Formats: sequence, structure tokens, C-alpha cells
Amino acid sequence: MSEINYSYSELEIEHRLEMLLPRCQVKIDDNHDALYSKNYTSTVIGKSYLSETKPPLLVKKKGRTYWKLILESRSDFGGYSGTVYAFIRKSDGAVFRPSGWKKPETRTKMAIRGYITDEFAQDYFSAHGVIYDMER
Repeated sequence: MSEINYSYSELEIEHRLEMLLPRCQVKIDDNHDALYSKNYTSTVIGKSYLSETKPPLLVKKKGRTYWKLILESRSDFGGYSGTVYAFIRKSDGAVFRPSGWKKPETRTKMAIRGYITDEFAQDYFSAHGVIYDMER
């Protein structure tokens, strides 16, 4: 009698990630709309401090072991900035918060924040990245 294999392939995990990205982007867009709908007009020498009229875009970059999710922001004045949103391990879909630009936080006791194959995987994310306080 053979055993049932419940593990996901890398292709299935990547598909789940592609389905998760738009749901996370909605959180980012809603947060951006809430912050910038008040029409802040603090200007200094003709430029406003809050010059981001478009919400940041969540993009996926492929690495050897992880997918890096990056929030790319562009200002009206041609500036660009990017922050790491999360890391997703390719082998099993584990969600990690970033330790820095290049690697995830793996040294803590609860390094894995969840799996993107879970039914409510979007709950592991906020508008700013992986949720830090995970009660288990």
C-alpha cells in the first residue's frame, strides 16, 4: 500500500504565490488610499513631501532558495525606492519576514510565519509586510 504525498511541488507553490500577490496588493492599495486621500499639501520650494500619487507595486524576484517580494515605490519626481516585503521559500512555501535586503530572518524561534499553501495565507501579511506578532 502506498502512502499519500501531501507535499506541494515548486510549480504549485509558485502558482499559489501568483494567486496571493493580488490579495496582498489590495491591502497595500487600501492603506495607500487611506493615507493619501487627505490631500496633504506640505510644500517646500515647489515640491510636496508626500508626492507618491500611486501606491507601491508588489513584485516578485526569483532567487535560488527564496522568492523575494519587494514593494517598489516611485515618486512623481522620478525617485525610486524599494523595500523587502517578505521572503517565500520555494521548497515548501514557508513565509519569512525579512532580516535585510538579501536574506530572511531564520535565527528566531518562530522564523516561519506561515505557509502560502494555507487557506487564509493573506492573513500573514499587512500593508507593510509580514506580520511580526504571530500568536500560535
